[in-house]
Amino acid sequence: MRILFWDIDGTLLKTAKAGLYAFEQVIQEILTIPFDFSTIKTAGMTDYYIAYQVIKLATRREPTYHEICNLIARYEEVLPSHLAARKGHLTPSVKDILTHLHSCEDYVSLLLTGNTLFGAKTKLAHYGLDDFFNFEHSAFCSNCFDRTEISNQALSIVKEHYPDVDPEHIYVIGDTPNDIHCGKAIGARTIAVATGTYSVQELSAHSPWWVVPSLPSPVEFLENINH
Repeated sequence: MRILFWDIDGTLLKTAKAGLYAFEQVIQEILTIPFDFSTIKTAGMTDYYIAYQVIKLATRREPTYHEICNLIARYEEVLPSHLAARKGHLTPSVKDILTHLHSCEDYVSLLLTGNTLFGAKTKLAHYGLDDFFNFEHSAFCSNCFDRTEISNQALSIVKEHYPDVDPEHIYVIGDTPNDIHCGKAIGARTIAVATGTYSVQELSAHSPWWVVPSLPSPVEFLENINH
């Protein structure tokens, strides 16, 4: 058996920045001030980290945990409308690969994402990918600021539910250096996909197990992970 932990944004799909527009609306509602998202790094970051950074920079003080949770709760409420308003798309080969994996008992597709559980479900349902994943065994941003905390959740899930899986058969697939680092932190094989904001060269600098410009055909994908 092989366990594949997938990132969402930039890896499986691109929402045309629907998430950032949702955050922008919430910031204007709660903090009543505009915010320039170009001043912070969001790719590969968790939702809670983004909320923390936004409040800190906007108010010029340390945010309280209550403030962060309130912002995230309101973000989850407005996210569906922003997904509907933006014209996003799946990244190349994603649906073909997931369909193929879903038909084979030897592969389990899970999530390792900086999204909250609600955010992940909402995005994947909007793009018709939610049936490919076991959400109960996936790892999400739940009060986490560091993506490595999420990968540690993922490893605990594997140990509990898939104890016989060879560690070399665990894969973390993402489009940012943070995905590579959190995969390496748990000894997983890391697959870096340059479909987000980072180029092949930038991702290669972090020494992933495999790096590609975009996901290949299901046949090529399986040939590589079955080595």
